[in-house]
Amino acid sequence: MIFVSVFDVCVAQNRVNGTFNTVGYVANNPKVYVLPEDSISTDGDEDVEATKEQSLDSIPTNVIKSRISNVSFPLKDIWITSPFGIRKDPMNRKRRRMHNGLDLRAKYEPVYAMMPGVITAVSFSKNGGYYVTVNHGICVCSYLHLSKILVRRGQRVQAGQMVAISGNSGKRTTGPHLHITCRWGNEKGKFFNPVVLLNFVADELLNNLKS
Repeated sequence: MIFVSVFDVCVAQNRVNGTFNTVGYVANNPKVYVLPEDSISTDGDEDVEATKEQSLDSIPTNVIKSRISNVSFPLKDIWITSPFGIRKDPMNRKRRRMHNGLDLRAKYEPVYAMMPGVITAVSFSKNGGYYVTVNHGICVCSYLHLSKILVRRGQRVQAGQMVAISGNSGKRTTGPHLHITCRWGNEKGKFFNPVVLLNFVADELLNNLKS
């Protein structure tokens, strides 16, 4: 059974000039859903780095708010297919391992930068496939298993700017989707749950609508 997550919201969304669901645009009710873990085939991926690194249990969202003014969801609709944290390995269901990112349902769809930043990596890894990394100053986000990359290293991007097309590249994947990992501070920082950023984006967009 599909159920709506606690951060299902009506937020700003518009596709004018290649951007959408960013602060300052017109509401058009994008959706946020969570799917049961066994209801859809996703991936068994890991970040570009090893998955045994420590992860943060929480991050100070007030610090993010003080540094980031524009935000966007990474996809038109957000369907979480595999959460952050310890889970059964989709490549070996008898094994449990740390999932340092978040899997979102995405079948070759546009992928958007969640916040303003600089592209620090555009490359390919054996497990994660084609990926893009964006340094937002306060944190770093990577988008993996892409089918097409639309930015270059060193390029500045804005919230809602298209950076790639999702896909199914890389070894540790069982179907097309978008895998997102987030690190606090810089590229070597600790992993944290990307849902924190999705909730932050939702809150900022809602606050903008109310103001």
